[in-house]
Amino acid sequence: MEPILVVRGLKTEFTTSRGILRAVDGVDLDIGKGEVLGIVGESGCGKTVTALSIMYLITQPPGRIAGGQIWFRGLNLLAGGEEDVRVRPRPKGPPKLIPSDSHLKKHRARMNKVRGRGMSMVFQEPMSSLNPVLRIGYQVAEVIIFQRRQELCDRILSHRSLTPEDRELFRQAIVTLDTTERDRIVIDLSARAGFRADKVNTLIDASRLSIDERIQRLEKLAGRSRRADRSWARFLKRLDALEEAHVAREWARLSRRSLGQAAIDLFDPNKNPIAKGLPPLASVSPREEALELYFRAPSDRGRDREKGGGLVPTEDLRAAVEDLLQKSEGGPFGVMFADVESVVLGERAIELRFPAHPPFAPGAELDYLLRRGLYRFFLLLPVVRTVLMRPVEEEARAYVIDLLRLVRIPEATKVYGEYPHELSGGMQQRVMIAMALAGEPALMIADEPTTALDVTTQAQILWLLKDLRKRINAAILYITHDLAVIAELSDRVAVMYAGKIVEDSPVADLFREPLHPYTQGLLESIVSTESRQLEPGSPLPTIPGVVPDLLNPPSGCRFHPRCKFAFERCRLEEPLLLSPTPNRKVACHLYDQEAANVRAP
Repeated sequence: MEPILVVRGLKTEFTTSRGILRAVDGVDLDIGKGEVLGIVGESGCGKTVTALSIMYLITQPPGRIAGGQIWFRGLNLLAGGEEDVRVRPRPKGPPKLIPSDSHLKKHRARMNKVRGRGMSMVFQEPMSSLNPVLRIGYQVAEVIIFQRRQELCDRILSHRSLTPEDRELFRQAIVTLDTTERDRIVIDLSARAGFRADKVNTLIDASRLSIDERIQRLEKLAGRSRRADRSWARFLKRLDALEEAHVAREWARLSRRSLGQAAIDLFDPNKNPIAKGLPPLASVSPREEALELYFRAPSDRGRDREKGGGLVPTEDLRAAVEDLLQKSEGGPFGVMFADVESVVLGERAIELRFPAHPPFAPGAELDYLLRRGLYRFFLLLPVVRTVLMRPVEEEARAYVIDLLRLVRIPEATKVYGEYPHELSGGMQQRVMIAMALAGEPALMIADEPTTALDVTTQAQILWLLKDLRKRINAAILYITHDLAVIAELSDRVAVMYAGKIVEDSPVADLFREPLHPYTQGLLESIVSTESRQLEPGSPLPTIPGVVPDLLNPPSGCRFHPRCKFAFERCRLEEPLLLSPTPNRKVACHLYDQEAANVRAP
């Protein structure tokens, strides 16, 4: 399955009065298109911080993303963020984090184009995530207006004169006595023909006029409003297109310059077995237009060596590099090097060439700056903003009603105008899911979405997520403590402990044969009707000890103080996340080749 998200070496740390706390320490994750990956572990192991780091929602300071790469759809989301927060050492106490406001502002602006549209997140507590003073409909519509405004403008521009179906809907709204049914008809008519709902309701209530006269006024209203609406819609559509092109060029430039570590990993046989047989990589030189690869000559290839030990590149080597990229297309490296257009033989290096972006002409740059300035000026004037943005908001309203119905909220039209405190916990969580789906994301992160809900509501939310997965075909990163939920919902599961991934496996394989001792302990702690019989009064099975203090984690394997299979090497050397069997990874010395004679029963 082709990955859509690739996380490599992610490190997130927080500054405290006692020192640096590394909540996430070298996490590697892959999520395929349409796949559900579950993350489980005890409280404090770094699950939520991992999700917030992927979304770039860590509060900086006291936190900061200290290292790693997050590749999403060919873009490195951490590229250009190296200067967001600087670390200043101090003679006593922990170092001081100094945020760079200009760098943070630019990086957050770039991420705003990814969050919501590319990836979204459902948070743990809906009541603390929803704004208590704004109506439900407005909060969901805000996401649609920000992320899908070009689509809304296209719908405004596509509206034509009234059709016979529009007239029939208007007649039904006039003769219908049921208020709820009339509201539904008005919303449908507004969405179809691009009217403001309040104007339609005013004409419906004009009882002194006949039905035919009201239809004639509706047609006049359509003619007057659409001319102004279309001009503003064209303005916004052009502005969004220019801004999208500007941000895409900036993302591509920064991502290409950050490919150095990815190239080193690509040619490392330990991280990419396909690279076996190729000469070792000496250095890389990432540039905006190409990535230069310099190889080191093996000791037995002296005749091909340049001064300094560099290898003279040949056509055979170029072909081998091109073949390596082709074979790596379906895996994580395919996401990182998706922008490579060709492999070219240079005098001293192999060059991975990127396609040249069309130049952002000076006229287009000036047009973008002028439109952006005018737009921001109009937003400062409340009356002007209300008049200009109302057609866009009316178009978004129809989308919101459809979303609320999609997440199985009854009486969606009524809920649109309600406040968060008027809904139950389950309904609030459904609204959060609707907000996450508003931008039609390719990846949705669900951070314990059933927390604090009763069992019946939990089952409904889980069933909803399963149903939505089939409908929208989006990948889901699901964070939970509940292994039963993982078994029901996920395709793969990653087990976290003390800021690290200790096991990554397909769900069926993990439940059938857990490899890591920590995973074994988690499964043994589950008591059910199929569990081994416990003697009356005997304690329930648990994992001995407590979660380690991440300010001062244990040496070697972080689980060794609680592991019944620990031996001397576990206390001295940190295990790597390796693949003892296909499709499975585990970070445990019991499965290293050097400890093949030691196996957990």
